Amino acid sequence: MESESFADTEVPFWRKRRYHVVLMVFFGLVNLLTLRVTLSVAIVQMIQKTNVTLEDGTVVEEQEFDWDSTTVGYILSSYFYGYITTQILGGLLASRFGPHLVFGIGIGSNAVLVLLIPVATKANVAFLITIRVLQGVIGGVTYPSILGIWSQWAPVYERAFMGNVAYTGNYVGLIAAMALSGLMTVAWGWESVFYVFGVVGCIWYIAWVFVVRANAESDPFIKEAEKKYIISSIGERSKHKNIKHPWKDILLSPAVWAVSVANFVSMFGTFMLLTELPLFLNDTMDFELNTTGILAAIPYIVGIVFLFIAGYSADWVQVKGYLRTGQVRRYWNCVSCLVEMVFMILTTVATTPALTITYISLAVGASTFSFAGYLANALDLAPTHASVIHGITNSFGTLAGILAPMITGYIVTDKKVEQYHIVFYITAGIYLFGAVFYWFFCRGNLQPWAKIDLAEKEAKKTTVQ
Repeated sequence: MESESFADTEVPFWRKRRYHVVLMVFFGLVNLLTLRVTLSVAIVQMIQKTNVTLEDGTVVEEQEFDWDSTTVGYILSSYFYGYITTQILGGLLASRFGPHLVFGIGIGSNAVLVLLIPVATKANVAFLITIRVLQGVIGGVTYPSILGIWSQWAPVYERAFMGNVAYTGNYVGLIAAMALSGLMTVAWGWESVFYVFGVVGCIWYIAWVFVVRANAESDPFIKEAEKKYIISSIGERSKHKNIKHPWKDILLSPAVWAVSVANFVSMFGTFMLLTELPLFLNDTMDFELNTTGILAAIPYIVGIVFLFIAGYSADWVQVKGYLRTGQVRRYWNCVSCLVEMVFMILTTVATTPALTITYISLAVGASTFSFAGYLANALDLAPTHASVIHGITNSFGTLAGILAPMITGYIVTDKKVEQYHIVFYITAGIYLFGAVFYWFFCRGNLQPWAKIDLAEKEAKKTTVQ
């Protein structure tokens, strides 16, 4: 239990610097998601065929970019070709140079690249894919660095709450990308979404540099009571500058593999909907682009509500002593997978657009409980190595980002609803596998290989010598 001698209850909620950090991470993720997924909405107009009447009265179909479904699949998944290459590197960079620096630069650089997408797209599809791959390379360092930020700022019994509040930015970013991109594309053309969100991302980076510090000890604006409270909970980890990671133990740990599988399963469902939902609504329900964007955003609005419930409830049952950490991680993650599986299957038998959106929305809502499961699990297993572990496990999640659009591109060749249903069945099966695997191999305690302090290692070496 955390030390009560350093309670920071006298510090007003709005003055607590750890919550300022949470807010900035939240807005960072909003930007990161808009920068990543606006193409999923804009591409609907980019490949849409329109009837054009020539001067002689002949009506012909025109298409700005003549890409088939396989090409679209490669374009939508190309971000993850680069993203997968820097997951482990992101954790290492966060450990070496500071997670707050890595996170900020990752998003700021992404914003600059997004500003180049319209020019690259009009030049050549290869240039577009290249920009998306570079986006992925730079964006890949961001999520591993978040756990590094929490290891410096999040008290033990606030991890799930702080993490889930910040991760709400994922859903707000998706909502903004889905809803606003559709409206902007119809009003100002598809190029506008990249210019608008790119500029907003650059502005966020400037604010990040001025607001966020590496840890509580180095923050000149933090109140002494809050500083002592944070340090009493997490310890002074910032002193360990040269962390040596037990690579063999990490890679052979069943608990780490459980997180890796859970990450893949969760991300497969997320990326499948993320990249394909606008196309699914447009292809099978004949919605206009501006309506498609708004409808595609509804599941993520539901997700925000569930995300707060998931994070608060996970911390609450631990504080009250009802469940141990490992039990929370297991129950929240596995139940999430099973509920998502059920709603994916129900989506295939939905008879109306309203039912389809309802089932998908409930599936997305259920997915948020996994964030209090596998996503916080690395901090339980090895706080000092959390960024690297997240980099490893998120590499598996990134594979899902590559596979989901490609699989859909190969299956959905005629834009028939039955073809999309096959994709939903595959996703449901993956959810079931993830629930079973994580149930048996999940752990919620500090692992033996993570208990060896660097100073103890150095002391042993000195004694031997």
